[in-house]
Amino acid sequence: MNRRIHVILLLTCCGPAALSQQTAAPQLHEDAVAAISLISEARVLSTISFLASDEMAGRDTPSPELTIASQYVAARFRGAGLDGGGPDDSFFQTHQLVTTMPPEQGAVLSEVNGESIAHRGLLSGGPDTIDLESIVMTEADALAADTAEIVCLDTLHVPPQAAERPQLVLATVARRIRALMEKQTKVVLIRCDGESILPPIADRLPEKSLFLKDGLKPECAVVLVSSDTNPVGKKLSIQVGAQRQVQNPVRNVIGILRGSDPGLSEEAILISAHLDHIGTRSYGDDRVNNGADDNATGVTAVVSLADAFASLKTRPLRSVVFVTFWGEEKGLLGSKHFVDKPPWPLSKIAANINIEMVGRPETDAREKAWMTGWKHSNLGALMNAGSQRIGVEIFNRTDVGEMLYSRSDNYSFVRKGVVAHSFSAGSLHDDYHQPGDEWEKLDIPHMTRVIQGLFAGALYVADNPVAPEASGK
Repeated sequence: MNRRIHVILLLTCCGPAALSQQTAAPQLHEDAVAAISLISEARVLSTISFLASDEMAGRDTPSPELTIASQYVAARFRGAGLDGGGPDDSFFQTHQLVTTMPPEQGAVLSEVNGESIAHRGLLSGGPDTIDLESIVMTEADALAADTAEIVCLDTLHVPPQAAERPQLVLATVARRIRALMEKQTKVVLIRCDGESILPPIADRLPEKSLFLKDGLKPECAVVLVSSDTNPVGKKLSIQVGAQRQVQNPVRNVIGILRGSDPGLSEEAILISAHLDHIGTRSYGDDRVNNGADDNATGVTAVVSLADAFASLKTRPLRSVVFVTFWGEEKGLLGSKHFVDKPPWPLSKIAANINIEMVGRPETDAREKAWMTGWKHSNLGALMNAGSQRIGVEIFNRTDVGEMLYSRSDNYSFVRKGVVAHSFSAGSLHDDYHQPGDEWEKLDIPHMTRVIQGLFAGALYVADNPVAPEASGK
C-alpha cells in the first residue's frame, strides 16, 4: 500500500462514529483496512493486462477466449475461497447459445428446362431444406398476391461501413423482407451490382457463426444474383440447404461469500461486471478490440473485491455474491439468463452493484466514481457514505447517469424489482468499442483507488441492518 493511502486509512479509522445511516458510516475496523491493502496497483495491473491482452481477442460472445476468461475468473474465485454459486456447487451457470451459419452447399438455381443461373452468394438459408419450382415475382407483385414463393428485389442499399457488421446487414435484410413472410415466401433473390458489399459479406459468413436475435434474422433463404440477371417472370428451380445451427456453451461465473449473521446472511449484495467484449475486426493494423476499460476494468474490480472480502476475518453480515456475465454486448443476455433462472433468490438480493468502465477518469474526477440512475434508490448515498471513509467520492453524474441506467446488466435486475445500479469512473472516451481501448491507456492508480472505494462502500451496505431502498421514482 502506498504511503498516502495508508495515512488516509489510519485517519478514517480514528474519525467520529456514524450519526446517520444515510450520510455517514461507522469507522473502518483494522480487518477492513488490511483487506483494502490487498487491492494494490500491482495486483490490479496483473489482472487487467491479462484480461485485455491481444491473446484474449476481444472476448467476443461466443468465443474460445471468452471461455478462457471465464475459467480464469472461476480460478480467482476458487483461490479466494469462495463457494461456487452454480449447479452442483460449480462456479458456472451455463447456457447453450444458438448461433447460425449459411448452408455448407450453398444454392443451386436454374431455369426450368433451361440453363443454370450463377449466383453471387448466400446470405441465409431457410429453417428447412428448400427444393422448389416457382415463378419469380417482384416485391410489389408479391405483396399484392396471396402467396409468393420466390421474390426478387431489385437492390438492397447497405452502407459501406456495414461491411464489418454482418449482423447489421442481416438485420437490414430481415426488416426489408418481413412483410414477405406473410406471403409464404421461401426464397428472396437480391440483385447486386459490382459495387455491392453484399457478395463479400456472403463470402465471409461461413467463417464464423453469428448470434442473431429473433426478428433480426431472415426467416427464409436469401440468395444474391448479378444485376445483369433478371429472373422476374421466369420459372426457376431452386435448391437451398437449411440454415446451420451451432450450440455454444456460454457461462456466467458465480462465487459466494456466506455472511456471518444467521438471518441477514440469507440476503446478498451482488457485485457484478460483464466479462465479454466485441471481439476482432477484419481490417487495420490493430484488429483486436481489447475492451480494457469496457469491461476488463469491471471484471478486475470484481475479482479484486472478491479477494478483499474473502480475506476478512469477520465476514460481513450479509452474504456477498460475485458474478461476471457473458453477452452484455449482445443485449444483456448473461444477466437476463441469471435473473430468469436465479441461482440466488431475487427477493433475497438486497442490491446489485454492477461495475462498468472504471479505468480512465474524466476531468476533475480522479479517484471518484459515479452511479447510474441515482434517483431510483438510496444505494448511491449509502455507497458514498461507505467510500468516503477512505476519501473516495461516489457522486451523481447528472448528464448521462439516467440515460445509462438502463444500458448495462444492472437493468436486468431492475426489471425484476431489485435495487440495481452501475458504477463507473470515467467512460465515454474516443476508444470506446475501438482497438484503442488498451490496458496501457488505463490510469491504474485511479482505478485502484476506485476499487478500494467500492470495497469500503459495499462493505458498509453488506453490514448495514437496513437494506437499500428503491425510491419509486
